[in-house]
Amino acid sequence: MFRLFLILILSLNITNYSFSNEKNKEDYNLLNNKLTIFINSEEYDKKTFKQVEKILDHIQIVLDPYKSNSFVSKFNKLERNTQMSAPDLFVDSFRMLSDYHKITKGGFDPTIFSILANTSKTSRVEYLLNSGLYDKCISLASITIKISNVFSKRHSCTKISFDAVIDGIVVENVRYFLEKQNVSSFYISFGNTYYSKNYSSNPNSFNRTVNEVLEDNKINLNDIASYSFLDNFSRDKLKTFHINVNKKDLVYENNIFVIVASNSPHNNSILANTFNLLDIEKMDPDDYIQSETPIFIIYEDQLGYRTFLSKNFEEYLNPSE
Repeated sequence: MFRLFLILILSLNITNYSFSNEKNKEDYNLLNNKLTIFINSEEYDKKTFKQVEKILDHIQIVLDPYKSNSFVSKFNKLERNTQMSAPDLFVDSFRMLSDYHKITKGGFDPTIFSILANTSKTSRVEYLLNSGLYDKCISLASITIKISNVFSKRHSCTKISFDAVIDGIVVENVRYFLEKQNVSSFYISFGNTYYSKNYSSNPNSFNRTVNEVLEDNKINLNDIASYSFLDNFSRDKLKTFHINVNKKDLVYENNIFVIVASNSPHNNSILANTFNLLDIEKMDPDDYIQSETPIFIIYEDQLGYRTFLSKNFEEYLNPSE
């Protein structure tokens, strides 16, 4: 179980915020992405958003690998066999990375940051991945945990990043805080992850193809309270890649759109991002049709657009429309 700890730090000013004109809605520029929080106007309280700022500051000071003073940056610089006590947020987020690692059967490995911290150039990443130079560094098993929160590394070169799961971490933490404050109606949108409670709204917009397929399948995103999406149709045509560590292979983005709609934002984020590590052309639809998790997939192949949906996603279909 992903435990959530909200440490309200009194004086951290490391996040840039841009506030909207609506009094009950706030937009935050967090980790190079946009976070939007909307609270039912009848329950609006300025103090609530101020406390959210402190939570976001704490997330950055613990999990941002590009801030030299963050905990994860200090961990990445840690010498081999040196122990370091970690804050609760780091411990719980690391468990998420471990879950993602297991779900993908090792295809995703957060220690690939050992290479990406040095270069993001495709040819260089591919060379280093296959050179053997970083084999000892890229291994989640090289990170050990003692007494639940004491971390160490077998190799100094091992580095990690939480980029692949940060959307779910942020939404899960903000959701937990708002519910603890007894806010009964709100929505949160960050990156590819959305969560709402007693509020029908969908701030996400997709391209014409995706919208038409959703409409043809009678799917109204306003009816889905919690979901993450992977949208490679609406991206620029510039090719980006993901790394399947098991295969030592760069996986280039396919034309695919995925919705994962469980009640857990961090699980939704993990599962949606997992599809970027798969060879879509070899994907067996039965693996997802039988899934207990509500999943909807749009995929383009030579025959046009194909759709798969798990049985539990059927509750979101609107046959009467």
